[in-house]
Amino acid sequence: MYLLYLDESGNENDPADRHFVLAGAAVFERNTFFLSRALDELQTKHFPGLQPIPFHVSEIRSGRNFWRNVPREKRQEVLDDLGRIIAQAAQGIVLFGAAIEKSNQLWGDSAVEFATEQICRRFDTFLRLKYREEDDPQRGLIIFSEGRFHARARLWVQGFRERGTRWGALNNLSDIPYFANPRESRLLQVADAVAHAVYLLYERRDAKLIRPFIHRFQQGGGILHG
Repeated sequence: MYLLYLDESGNENDPADRHFVLAGAAVFERNTFFLSRALDELQTKHFPGLQPIPFHVSEIRSGRNFWRNVPREKRQEVLDDLGRIIAQAAQGIVLFGAAIEKSNQLWGDSAVEFATEQICRRFDTFLRLKYREEDDPQRGLIIFSEGRFHARARLWVQGFRERGTRWGALNNLSDIPYFANPRESRLLQVADAVAHAVYLLYERRDAKLIRPFIHRFQQGGGILHG
């Protein structure tokens, strides 16, 4: 089974944000432990002996909360190490993202729903291709970061499973989506890093954060599908 951890970046209702992003990492069940441990080791490297620190990229970049008294150079080292962890993670970790450019017709809930539909479809397609091309039958489960819209996301994903998406049916999701606090899940902190990197790429044309791991997005035949 693949577990898809998702987080958002950008505010779907704020006109100052041109984009809303939903993105994250699909992790094969046996690899979740190792990726989570890698982030624990990242904390041990930079901040040994402390209680678990959540790696929330926007806070690291802006120096908020715990990161307020951490020098800029140290914060950049943490971001660089986090990017390397995602880039060099074992096989069985695939990234997905949907960047929605908001408009008069597509903003607020409609932008979030469209992003959710896009991600569900691409994740389902990835699982279908695992079976068709690799003879590897896998199911998927989606775990959202708790946030402003997680109650609505549950209804949207359930609807996509029952009625399909505008691109076709979903056949490989095992259950309704689940939700967790990102402070308590290292895998959702990975999703946060991926979502923020996609947001910076589209909103500010800043590829520095995503560059180390852009090759981990789902792709095939030289085309970046994820």
